[in-house]
Amino acid sequence: MVFQLTVPGFLAILIVTAPGASSWDCPSPCRCYDEAVDCSHKNQSRIEENMFDRTGAERLAVLNLENNQLTSLPDHIFDPLWGLKSLNLNHNLLQVLGVSLFSKLKDLEFLDMKGNQLSSLPVGLFAFQKELVSLDLSDNLLSTLDIGVITPLMNLNTLLIGGNRLVCDCRLQPVATWNNGKLNRTDAECHSPPQHNGHSWYMVTSIECPSPLSTPTIPPSIDMTPGPEIQQSTPVTRTRTEAPPARPSIRLGDVNVYAISIVLIAVLIILTLVVIGTMVFIYCYKRLRGGSTHVQDCGEE
Repeated sequence: MVFQLTVPGFLAILIVTAPGASSWDCPSPCRCYDEAVDCSHKNQSRIEENMFDRTGAERLAVLNLENNQLTSLPDHIFDPLWGLKSLNLNHNLLQVLGVSLFSKLKDLEFLDMKGNQLSSLPVGLFAFQKELVSLDLSDNLLSTLDIGVITPLMNLNTLLIGGNRLVCDCRLQPVATWNNGKLNRTDAECHSPPQHNGHSWYMVTSIECPSPLSTPTIPPSIDMTPGPEIQQSTPVTRTRTEAPPARPSIRLGDVNVYAISIVLIAVLIILTLVVIGTMVFIYCYKRLRGGSTHVQDCGEE
């Protein structure tokens, strides 16, 4: 309950200790306090990109956008809030998040995105969240989590991801392995395959998966980012390029088809003449043996 207690509690303390209007330019229809803005339960379906681009926005520590109807967020909506510590986006209708959505929130410590419709998270979404300690992704539509999404979160100790349909297979293994022993709390459970339903996702660490080294060589036409494996394969490609040419071998395609045709025709003509001459010789020989009276006929023939 680390995150669930910390964020609302922090917001409540700010509201109690600093009632009334704040000293910064408060966006409508939110309620604003010295270091907190509450935009929850406003039935908002969309927000403008410059909604928080206001004087004093950098001092904001807590932003609450929970329980609205937001299906998407502008990519740079949070850029002015670079001092934000806690962001609550739970129980909206978010389906896709832009990779640069949180790029300016380098001091963010608590992020709640529970109860949305997220089926995937782009690699690089948390590239700058080195200080994030609690992430709530519960009750979304996630089936897996890319290792590139989660590894930047070096200080993460609480990951809530229950209520998703996690498939415990080799795609999920790198994340479970990376988090094993690192997190103080997680409720990650397998949804499928059926034999692992309800088990902790850490069981996937015991699955035998193909080694990355055994994967087929990637054709040069495919662009991979980043590429330590491709960088290692560069010398091999250079070696193949500089290797001496192999000794020539005779191939059927290198032979002149026209010359072969001429030779075959000549052979056929010779064989035909030999056959005809043989037949004439046999015929004359039989005639000669039949009587001298036929010699003249054979000669004429």
